[in-house]
Amino acid sequence: MNAITFDAYVLSALLTAAMIGSIYLAGRIAQRRGRSFRNWAWIAGILIGPLALPLLLLLPNLNGRNGEHA
Repeated sequence: MNAITFDAYVLSALLTAAMIGSIYLAGRIAQRRGRSFRNWAWIAGILIGPLALPLLLLLPNLNGRNGEHA
């Protein structure tokens, strides 16, 4: 019978925190770029995980601003 070490618990806690952080971050980036926070949070949480972040950056900005600062 193999015992689960404390390191495994720490690693799983860190991965869970990173996943939740990427879900929130994907939603906020989507919102700033004119997309739905809720839809992109679900996409990041369920479908593609942290890969949603680079995908959002590749998609065009729907607000009409292309990162230009006045």
